[in-house]
Amino acid sequence: MRGFGLFPLLMGLALAAPVLRLRGEMDGPLVLTTPGLVVEGEGAVLRGAKGHTLSLLAPGIRVRGLRVVGAGPEDDFFEPDAAVYLQGCEGCLLEDLEVEGAPTAVRMEDSPRAVVRGLRAKGLGESPGVLVYGSPGVRVEGSRLLGYMDAIYVEYSPDMVIRGNLLEGNGRYGFHVMFSWGVQVEGNLSRANGVGNAVMHGAANRVRGNRLEAHRSPVAYGLLFQDERESVAEANRFQGNTLGLVLMDAAGVGVRGNLFRENGTALRITRERGGNSARVEGNAFQGNLYDLLVDDPEAEAKVAGNRYDRASGLPVPHLPTGSFALLLARQPELSLLALSPGVLLWEAAEAQVPGLRLVALADPKAEPLARETRPHGGWLVLGLLGGALWWRWRA
Repeated sequence: MRGFGLFPLLMGLALAAPVLRLRGEMDGPLVLTTPGLVVEGEGAVLRGAKGHTLSLLAPGIRVRGLRVVGAGPEDDFFEPDAAVYLQGCEGCLLEDLEVEGAPTAVRMEDSPRAVVRGLRAKGLGESPGVLVYGSPGVRVEGSRLLGYMDAIYVEYSPDMVIRGNLLEGNGRYGFHVMFSWGVQVEGNLSRANGVGNAVMHGAANRVRGNRLEAHRSPVAYGLLFQDERESVAEANRFQGNTLGLVLMDAAGVGVRGNLFRENGTALRITRERGGNSARVEGNAFQGNLYDLLVDDPEAEAKVAGNRYDRASGLPVPHLPTGSFALLLARQPELSLLALSPGVLLWEAAEAQVPGLRLVALADPKAEPLARETRPHGGWLVLGLLGGALWWRWRA
């Protein structure tokens, strides 16, 4: 009986994953092809100057606690040299890695359910920080990505999870999801990136509980949904952006439970080729220069049950846009007059007579919200003008 009880233990030892323990500093490239290999970095430094510095080419490899410095010079956005390259690395794990001096921190292809957790990386400005292609179910969690073109760039990778990351000071986007569906973007802080964040050409994607802040260039936005179907922006905080949320050719999109605070324009619905339909429910609009701009005359937006610092408190519908805002969407050069005394007086008078306003987008269940000082910074007016012109030129 004792021998029988010892058998499972002996089998477990025989089947235990092989372990590679790294020490000190070493030169790459290092190519690993053993399935299930566990690599314990324990503060070791792997340096590279040609091609990918560390390549993982088998399923189930786990790498922890390694610092990777440098890679080859290729910085092509779609095929850059990477500190860590995953190919056919299903279920692999990168945990608590530190990367510097490489065009891309992590590049993965055909690596379903791989996980990147606790990555700390600073880029060189021309390539993505984490590049994911054709890899369903990947997770990027708890990481800090600074100084890349896009912090996280995704193509053809359904059911991906992007959660709890800091994406700051990147040249274009914090997160940029393309041609994917069922992606969850949750609990991230994306701040002060050159353009903002985007989810494009996909369906059933969910952007929830993120803080999208301080995207202030003339073409910047907290989040763009472009050519999306049945996707949702929910419980996010859009603060201090030139444009908060932009819906372009987005059908069946849900916009609910978000806070739009101190943006140039909180929500913009615009059109390039297709149509727009959105359900705008349960959001709070506070301190924005404009709450809603629409330049798609065929947009089908259902606006109900939101809170506004401009709502009167009376049981009457509130229109979160006005005639000047609608005019501005068609004549963006008028942005320079947005804070002029005449326009402010016009808007104040119009707000007192809601029955005279265009009511196609009126909120029949609007609730009042405490008013805060409207942002009057020069960057906001210039940003509003630049953003409006840019959208117009796209059309």
